[in-house]
Amino acid sequence: MTEPVSYRQSLPLEPLAILSRAAAMGRTLVGVRWAGALLERIGVFDGIHAEGGQLVAHGPSHMTRLDPAAIVAIVADRSETPHDTVLAYVDFLGADGHSIIKVTAMDGIEHFDAALAGIPRSPLPYQSPIERSSVPVDPSDPGALPFKAAAASGETITLSLTRPGAFQSWTGPITRLHFGHNYINILQDMVHLHLRGQQIASWQVERSNGRALWSSVGTDGAAFGLRIEGPEAAFADAAVPA
Repeated sequence: MTEPVSYRQSLPLEPLAILSRAAAMGRTLVGVRWAGALLERIGVFDGIHAEGGQLVAHGPSHMTRLDPAAIVAIVADRSETPHDTVLAYVDFLGADGHSIIKVTAMDGIEHFDAALAGIPRSPLPYQSPIERSSVPVDPSDPGALPFKAAAASGETITLSLTRPGAFQSWTGPITRLHFGHNYINILQDMVHLHLRGQQIASWQVERSNGRALWSSVGTDGAAFGLRIEGPEAAFADAAVPA
């Protein structure tokens, strides 16, 4: 079988300089992935700056924080998808070869190419995309518990994902929770969450001054990195011990 053509290219290891060009791409999906969760902020990614040794980007409802020392490679890719469209992105990789943060262009390849114009690059071999989950998911999945309650309440919550080298959060009400393609999904104009089924075994809940912080626990008993925080009223429909 012939290996697909590679459109992957290595970029200079300059995280701040390259992330600073993301705003020129127009709207982007900026995704932080850890274990079976992917949290994506949507919109123009601007204002990235160095702060206390971290790279930080604040937005009206988003926060992204990166450790540039954790990034060991930066890869641009403009591969053709099975639907004959071009998916163009820049991926910032850790020492394990996995993505720490990924910036995907939403406004077309022209904006993507213009944003990266003049940056030296080297060709890289083809790499297969991440396999999609084959584990069925349904609304009874433990991972969905606080999201269902928060969506029903209409309250404003903060959703965050922490992984080695990165943190990302979004604040707002959950208005579209969807179970499909073997994922628990939040699909809204400014945020996407994709959580694989059967990844979260339980939640640890901390309550203080009328607010609650839900921290996910994976099936291996370790902290999973996904959190949701908000007023206790947001989780009134979630059946967990008080």
